[in-house]
Amino acid sequence: MPESIVNLSDLIKKDPSNLDAIFRRGNLYSNLSLYEEAKTDFSKVLEIEPQHVFAHNNRGMAHLCTGHPEEAIIDITQALELDPDYVHAYINRGLAYTDLGHLEDAHRDLSKAISLDPTSWSAYRHRSIVASLQGNHSSSYRDFLKARELQSD
Repeated sequence: MPESIVNLSDLIKKDPSNLDAIFRRGNLYSNLSLYEEAKTDFSKVLEIEPQHVFAHNNRGMAHLCTGHPEEAIIDITQALELDPDYVHAYINRGLAYTDLGHLEDAHRDLSKAISLDPTSWSAYRHRSIVASLQGNHSSSYRDFLKARELQSD
């Protein structure tokens, strides 16, 4: 296990309510693709602070990465209820909707992300994929070009 996780685990043993340490360890677990461990930590954060926007979003992404897009949508929607301007949450929920084949919902969320942050290459890139899946190839291509332009800036 990486030293950073060991160090955070030591901090958490000393203070099991150390919200920052638990959240940071959850993010490290996610970065290592240890999504079950990440979900456990994000759930602990939410037990301590139920209004923690980022824990809702990040646990949602851990759900998505473990093949549970429905649960991802529940968590990410909660993040958006707490912060309706959270651009990455719209992108993430768009990904979950795409996994479920709910392409209109995915397109709506990705478009909302773009309206909030017109420089988000990721939102354009994912909306390009959704448009392609919907058979709208000209729109897909425009979004692909915009994503590439933004990513190279």
